Amino acid sequence: MADSNVLDLNLLTTRLNAAVAAEDYATAAELRDLIQKVTGAGTAGDWRALGLADWLCDWLSKLGYALPTPIQRTALQQLSHGEDAAIVAATGSGKTLAYLLPLISQLSEELLQEDLSSYLASFLEGGKRRIVSPRGTDDRLPTSVPTPALLLVVPTRELGVQVSLLAYRLLGGGTCNPKLQPYSHSSKYQPGNRANMFTYGGPRRVRVAGVWDEQALFATAYQDLLKGVHVIVGTPSYLARVAVSGKLRLQNVRAIAIDEADACIQDEAMASLMRRIHEARGDTPARPLQTVLVGASVSSELIETVEQKGFANEPVLITERAGSEVSVVKDVSAAASNALADQNGNSFWQPLRVPAGSRHEFVECEERDSLAVLCRLLRECYATPKANKEKEEMIRNPPRAIVYASSAEKAIEVASRLQNALWNSFEGDATAGLWGLSVLLPSAEEPLNSRTTDNKTLTVLESSLRVMEMFRANQTSVLVTTASATRGLDFPQVTHVFNLGIVGAPVDYLHRAGRIGRVGQSERGAVVSVLDPAEVPQLLALGEELHFSPEQREPPAATNFSAELDSDSAVQALTDLFNLY
Repeated sequence: MADSNVLDLNLLTTRLNAAVAAEDYATAAELRDLIQKVTGAGTAGDWRALGLADWLCDWLSKLGYALPTPIQRTALQQLSHGEDAAIVAATGSGKTLAYLLPLISQLSEELLQEDLSSYLASFLEGGKRRIVSPRGTDDRLPTSVPTPALLLVVPTRELGVQVSLLAYRLLGGGTCNPKLQPYSHSSKYQPGNRANMFTYGGPRRVRVAGVWDEQALFATAYQDLLKGVHVIVGTPSYLARVAVSGKLRLQNVRAIAIDEADACIQDEAMASLMRRIHEARGDTPARPLQTVLVGASVSSELIETVEQKGFANEPVLITERAGSEVSVVKDVSAAASNALADQNGNSFWQPLRVPAGSRHEFVECEERDSLAVLCRLLRECYATPKANKEKEEMIRNPPRAIVYASSAEKAIEVASRLQNALWNSFEGDATAGLWGLSVLLPSAEEPLNSRTTDNKTLTVLESSLRVMEMFRANQTSVLVTTASATRGLDFPQVTHVFNLGIVGAPVDYLHRAGRIGRVGQSERGAVVSVLDPAEVPQLLALGEELHFSPEQREPPAATNFSAELDSDSAVQALTDLFNLY
């Protein structure tokens, strides 16, 4: 179990939002007061109390974000002043909105004015569209926002897609990408949904674009992908390449948010990008660049390094402390050295912790048996209950599992063997079996791409975004992947995380465990590690560092061949023997 002395702030926030949605205001008030008490916040008000524009407050409510989470509330209060900051909070606590909302809010008035000016210009010209001059100069009215205004940096294409879609939704876009989710609602307008385009009252001409692969790079160079784009999301390497080409007008960037900053800063291209931004803006810019570092595993050393390189100016630390209290610290160095403490003597800089309330278990077995044990654990998750009521509940809320393999090659092998074994293990019951198993690999898995000529493997690499969206939309219920591919991704209602083998660094375990226990997830879930006996001490050491106590569980029993074995069980046992050993 995770540390029981730390309240599960994500779960409290989930229950608060559910109570508000159900109009159970008595329960909502109790939860609000409890959150206010444990976070130390002076008020647990709604979005309007934080000074957001009316259109954005209204739209957030329609999108299902009834109230801000504690980290969002504190970040909004700080980032709205334009200060550099580092947002360090637990996985699944709402950090993406914590930086997106204040950055968009700062542009709100200008974006609305730009919208109005464009409408008036079109009206005066008889409804004709304004035409860009042949020389490609920007002929918009003076009230237009110089673009790009916001630069959002992410470590992977998959996280880039997630951040882009969220920014797109906040600015009035649809709830899905029709190219990635053709099986979703075919109508862009969704008339039965509260969050449809006809109820959106914000600026309607804001553009969001992503730069995270060769296709986007080509569109930037030859199709003016970034012209007039207000919000650009990309990975360090591709953004740096676009910056070199001159297609990215860095002098206009007002704010840059670096999500999963500890992963991005490791990329050498990040330093190159930041240098080019500061060079393009010059020594006396009209307004200072706002830099925001974001992550669950951002260290004090990283923040100090970024500051020393001149990429940020005295960033304030916005973080969750022990006991779930949210704090703002001006002196990061003092906080890191424990020179600063609250009135109770608690340090402002807390060590890494796994999400509160989650279960952590391990199963011992020989390495040759690990895949078979994992398969039996999955069968336990997806076995159909006998009682009709429980069966109906399982159909409404099916188990959802993420399986972590040690490498991309291993993930493909595990998925292939599991698929063959699991698909034959539910006796033809359409309501009992897996809804689908898929593989998500890192988009930057170039060594794998160059080593293999298997068409099936290449297809997996090319369809990673579709795989991600299908799992998010519950079209598949088991996702086999690697740690680097899913970092920062928000998948709804994940109930189980399985580690096939030991996890290396504490940060890796932290981010794997962070796929469960997120805001919006009603169940806390479990992290189960399938380990060789020699790996158990390493897991126990991780537990010490991340403040959780893993519990051992017995592996599910294997099927033994005997004369009494029925035909279906015999077939399953033979299938396992053929596929899993």
